Amino acid sequence: MISKNTVTLVLFLSAFLFSQSCILPEANHVEPDFYLLNLPDFEQNGTVSRVSPAPTFYLSEIELPQYLMDNRLVFRPSMESVGFREYKRWGEPLGDGISRVLGNNLAQRLGTLSYSVFPNRRKSGPQFEIAISILAFEKSFDGMATLDSLIELRDIEGDIFRDSFQASCPLDDEGEPAEVRALSKCLGELSQKLAKQIYSNLSAVNSAK
Repeated sequence: MISKNTVTLVLFLSAFLFSQSCILPEANHVEPDFYLLNLPDFEQNGTVSRVSPAPTFYLSEIELPQYLMDNRLVFRPSMESVGFREYKRWGEPLGDGISRVLGNNLAQRLGTLSYSVFPNRRKSGPQFEIAISILAFEKSFDGMATLDSLIELRDIEGDIFRDSFQASCPLDDEGEPAEVRALSKCLGELSQKLAKQIYSNLSAVNSAK
């Protein structure tokens, strides 16, 4: 016959084992790091001459290839391959980040506050509409931050300027922050290209008057 003490011991052991089974193992979750494109405020240095009144523009939605629509930071180990960093991610949709940085930097170069960028509401009557198609925007296998793009600039007269634009910027340090800084500098070079073309268009229009 089973003694009372034996029953008590069995119940105690069963309760102990059950309580241990309910303890969740320590999570192996790793919190991602998030990054934002950023350019310091542009300082006028004479490379682009401002005009009065300042030109106005609208930057439409940035077109991205499918592989850049992921929020993970991308790198290119070779021309034929692409890698995604699971724990290094953009803190906003990449197209929106490019629009934000490019629009703000271009506005500073042109000396204008009258501009708008997607996804914000388009202001009425811009003198220029800008469309950008990104073909590549990542750290390349040569260790450089790379931007490859197509640009379209339409002025108020309906004239259209189309061109391709490439930039490669060196990293100033190791790691993802340096990579993001270099990619942002590539956008700064694209901004300078756009500003010069806008001023060229304005000069041609003024000369024709």
